[in-house]
Amino acid sequence: MTWIHFLETDLNQILTPRTMTSIAPSKGLSNEPGQNSCFLNSALQVLWHLDIFRRSFRQLSSHKCMEDSCIFCALKSIFAQFQYSSEKVLPSDALRSALAKTFQDEQRFQLGIMDDAAECFENILMRIHFHIADESKEDICTARHCIPHQKFAMTLFEQCVCSSCGASSDPLPFIQMVHYISTTSLCQCGQQLRMARVLLNSPEIITIGLVWDSDHSDLAEDVIHTLGTCLRLGDLFYRVTEEKARQSELYLVGMVCYYGKHYSTFFFQTKIRRWMYFDDAHVKEVYVLIDSDLTDTFEIY
Repeated sequence: MTWIHFLETDLNQILTPRTMTSIAPSKGLSNEPGQNSCFLNSALQVLWHLDIFRRSFRQLSSHKCMEDSCIFCALKSIFAQFQYSSEKVLPSDALRSALAKTFQDEQRFQLGIMDDAAECFENILMRIHFHIADESKEDICTARHCIPHQKFAMTLFEQCVCSSCGASSDPLPFIQMVHYISTTSLCQCGQQLRMARVLLNSPEIITIGLVWDSDHSDLAEDVIHTLGTCLRLGDLFYRVTEEKARQSELYLVGMVCYYGKHYSTFFFQTKIRRWMYFDDAHVKEVYVLIDSDLTDTFEIY
């Protein structure tokens, strides 16, 4: 079981009702037998329903086109169908094909083969960078129009810290689109830190990937109780340098889950201000109920 969390910094993005034209009614994505496209469909639903990404991507036009392997063109096409198509279920074949051709040499995201939703999400973001800001390197991109780096990228440095004397190694700087956390570490916060990660910027969207130590972990219940819907960056990183980042509160807007060799997605739909559940072609509304013990529970209708 895996969770990938998506959190936004702006509470108004979540609570303010949208105009009728801001986002089309939710649509499902097809996944015929043998396609194994649930990982891509989950990543697509996330990108479409993230208001910050969708609105920014809509404004982009010029790009470095790669023709039949152009992920930018394929994403533009499926977004247009999300917005204007009268169909309730859309095919993601064009993007699946573009991914397969782009990563053919690495044998990643190939047709008919299951892959990882978080890695798919990351690679789509980095391909968008390639299509619109290829003149800037991935690890130092400062292009204002580069949505992946301006909206998602976490700029960090990492160093080893001795739990006994406090001595630390030289810092190693890097950029990441997804922050991976071990579920064991999440449930055992009292352990002394050995690897310290310092956040140097203030991303608008934080993506967290929870990594399970085994296929049959007994921590599922502990993880569920540990997770929350609001996060301060100071609780996620060893240290946060920017004042804006230290003061920011991020709110849960989406979650990709993996269970039984299948990906599905929960996301907050800002137009109707409700949580939705996306399981390939199936789209359902999620109702939050309160049980007799005053514990939030979810039911999908």
